[in-house]
Amino acid sequence: MSNLSQPARLYLLHAAILTFGISISELFFNLTLVALGYDRQTIRLPLLGELSILGVLNSLPVLAAALSTPLIWWLVSRAGMRVSLLIATVMTAFSLLSLALWPTPLPLMLGIALAGPAALLFQISAAPLMMQASSAQSRDLLFSLSAGIEIGVAGLGSLVGGLLPGLAAHLLDLAPQSAEAYRVTFAVAAGVVLVSALPLLPLRVSIATDQATSPLSSADELLHSLVVTPWATLRFLVSPLLISCGAALLIPYLGLYFRLRYSTPDAILGLILAVIGVVTGLATLLAPRLSSRFGKPGSVVITQILSIPCLLLLGLAPVLWMAAAVAVVRGALMNMASPLYQAHAMEQTPEAARPLVIGLIGGAYSVGYIIGPTMSAEIQRSYGFSPIFAATAACYCLAALANYLIFIRPGGRVEDI
Repeated sequence: MSNLSQPARLYLLHAAILTFGISISELFFNLTLVALGYDRQTIRLPLLGELSILGVLNSLPVLAAALSTPLIWWLVSRAGMRVSLLIATVMTAFSLLSLALWPTPLPLMLGIALAGPAALLFQISAAPLMMQASSAQSRDLLFSLSAGIEIGVAGLGSLVGGLLPGLAAHLLDLAPQSAEAYRVTFAVAAGVVLVSALPLLPLRVSIATDQATSPLSSADELLHSLVVTPWATLRFLVSPLLISCGAALLIPYLGLYFRLRYSTPDAILGLILAVIGVVTGLATLLAPRLSSRFGKPGSVVITQILSIPCLLLLGLAPVLWMAAAVAVVRGALMNMASPLYQAHAMEQTPEAARPLVIGLIGGAYSVGYIIGPTMSAEIQRSYGFSPIFAATAACYCLAALANYLIFIRPGGRVEDI
């Protein structure tokens, strides 16, 4: 930590508090929607027919993010990364408040949709800011610390969040596992998210950074790379796209899976996700060592491949303790090297184009969430979770294979951007 610059430390503090606030409520997103009865309600959409509102609400943030992408890129290039992060923080807090204060369909949809552009705004701003706040020697450390702290703090938030509904039910005389108790948790989470804005206030980036990310230069750099050497940019999107298609089917419903399969109480559910987060965060801190031995792409491929058997075992585990143990190992392996992937992409990208390229990568990670949660909800209603685990594992296998063929294959050579 002593090797990191002040802007890097302030950013890490912001990310930690923000992640803590979001993770307090994230555990109960689908459980709240189920408690409100949205799993039993459907909505008719043009061309798609009758769909579960539960699935639609899970897909809505990503759809909103996709539609707002040009505006988000423009905002980052005009306002700068610090202001963009502040705006993303306020948007996130408002999205959480929508579940706490306005759980009826229309305001709830508008509020939940806002979470997508907020997350995209954070993604596009964070990685370029970390590039500016780090040297070549400290970059792997900063990216790994960022991912490790965020994942570990998310685990702590899940632990605290798992206790909040019971505490709210006791103090406010509410029914346990009720929508009202869960809504109190979302209100607390919104307050914590707003507090995360404080470390951003003294954070400053150089004028050169803001100039480097001007709309014209960024667009010109990206256009040049896409026209002259398109594969140099598009290669970074293949694996995230495949992972997104698999993760969108399962990850939003992981807490619901534990509840339905093992009748897991709120506090135990929070503890399980907390352990997953903390262990994954600690494992992420090992990523620089993996990078020094196997390289960034090699580290990503190795950890992804090892996580796939754990994913299948999670779907087959007969008892809760076994499922929880496998989930911890799977989460650590699948995510521990992901910051190295982003750092590798940023190193191979001109500075002016980094916000756009990281935005494309974030968009690729999100594409599956446009329709995946809705599809998953329909599959769950008819066939349960078994096909979802199989499909997710298949997508992860393809992602690991793609990373190997693109970045590691012997004799393969891809020109840098």
